[in-house]
Amino acid sequence: MKRPLFVAACVAAVATLAACTTSQTGGPGSAASDATVRLALTSDLGSFDPARAASSSDYAFDRLLYSTLVGLDDENIVVPRLAASWDVTATQATFTLNKGLTCSDGAPLTASQVAASLEYFRKTAPGAAYTFGAANAGDKTTITGDDAAGTVSVRMANPWSELLPSLGLVNAGIICKPGLDDPTGLATGSVPGAGTGPYVITASERGSRYTASLREGFDAFPAFAADRSGRSPATIELSIVKSESAAANLLQTGQLDFAGFTGPDGTRLEQGFETATAPMIRNFLFFNQRAGKPGADAQFRKAVAQAMDAKAYDKVLGGSGTLLKSYVDSTANVCANTDDALLTQHDLASATRVLTGKKITVTGTNAIADGAGNTYVAEALRAAGAEVKLVNVDNNTWASSVLPSGDWDINVMASLSTTLLTASNLLTGAEPPQGRNYGATHNDAFDQGLRAAVVTTDQTAKCAAWQQGQAGLLSAVDIVPLSTLNVRYVFSDGVRAHILNGQIDLSTLRIGS
Repeated sequence: MKRPLFVAACVAAVATLAACTTSQTGGPGSAASDATVRLALTSDLGSFDPARAASSSDYAFDRLLYSTLVGLDDENIVVPRLAASWDVTATQATFTLNKGLTCSDGAPLTASQVAASLEYFRKTAPGAAYTFGAANAGDKTTITGDDAAGTVSVRMANPWSELLPSLGLVNAGIICKPGLDDPTGLATGSVPGAGTGPYVITASERGSRYTASLREGFDAFPAFAADRSGRSPATIELSIVKSESAAANLLQTGQLDFAGFTGPDGTRLEQGFETATAPMIRNFLFFNQRAGKPGADAQFRKAVAQAMDAKAYDKVLGGSGTLLKSYVDSTANVCANTDDALLTQHDLASATRVLTGKKITVTGTNAIADGAGNTYVAEALRAAGAEVKLVNVDNNTWASSVLPSGDWDINVMASLSTTLLTASNLLTGAEPPQGRNYGATHNDAFDQGLRAAVVTTDQTAKCAAWQQGQAGLLSAVDIVPLSTLNVRYVFSDGVRAHILNGQIDLSTLRIGS
């Protein structure tokens, strides 16, 4: 197994994270010197309710406050977390909980509370259909808890082979009864006793900083195969810091122990620090296909694809990424498309014949290399004769208001999702607010492939179904694959946490040897 590194990530787009101790006397590359670690997020949190988490900052911080039934280890192997063991088939699952679990106020966490939380998640979270399956909506799924036996059971009317790994995602974090009773307060982080994770909020200043303190006696950390040496920091302080340049300066002056960089600032930290790079963000375009929008026209979508040059896009992000052939990359997903013939080729002359004079609104998050990729997309469309308005905004605004509003034509998606299933809710299913099909994409071939893929446990059949679905998306040009973005991780000795597919579980952050 790989040694866990401390990296930055959070499943729509990345938030750059930086960690530093409260002591500011160490030099570059020095280890954390006390039990406090400080993290910097590029944008504010949108919600403390894990079921409604939508931005990268939400995903990162909610890992501290809420635990899931299971965790995901290297190679996406499912490991125990709140659940000690499980028995799973294509239509049902029974989880046996660890003994002595508590809520964040010290009250016992019972099986019936876990069941109630999963039911809340199933009925509330926009992406829950991809945990239980759209065909299992309503009374076709039953979730029960047996407090005496300490077991939670999920039964589904129709086969759905993705239940177990999906219950390890942030949105499936377990919420205790006080939070379920007060969803409004839950969203603002003001409900004592709502959490099940290792940390509780002890100070909060919206838009500025947050403090989380370790719960005494918490021991439901994921059972990773790799060594979990060191100790959990007693306090984690998070501040909103939007500038990667500022983070780099703080690292160089010894005030930070860790930072993750999507832009060029990380390159000046090669001396005196341990660094690593890994693909973390999958960048692709999708369209607003509602009536009256240009994206509803397949000819328009093809012309946009012809205007794009994935190599040029990757170059503005540093040139170290992998060119995509789908909405995920094959290094992280064995069923991702690898057929170049399905891709629309760059053809500026053909694009210009269609796009000249078209008015197009392009949206994207500026958390990725300060929006350099979004700017490239806008300029490529202008080169094809289009009149482009670029909405280049902070990550939280992009995820919580710009995308759901539908007031855009093309979105530059910066996705942290590594699996075909978890990212598919952007391209199928319900539109906001019920779902995350922001562009109202409806592709029969993709839907059919998805349905076939999620009911089989045979890997060959699963990949064949996913290939059918991706071919449908690419032939209709519902997506325009671009490239991955390699993130540079810079950290000092003694600071680490578990990562998977470029994403960090902050609850596993450790300091010391």
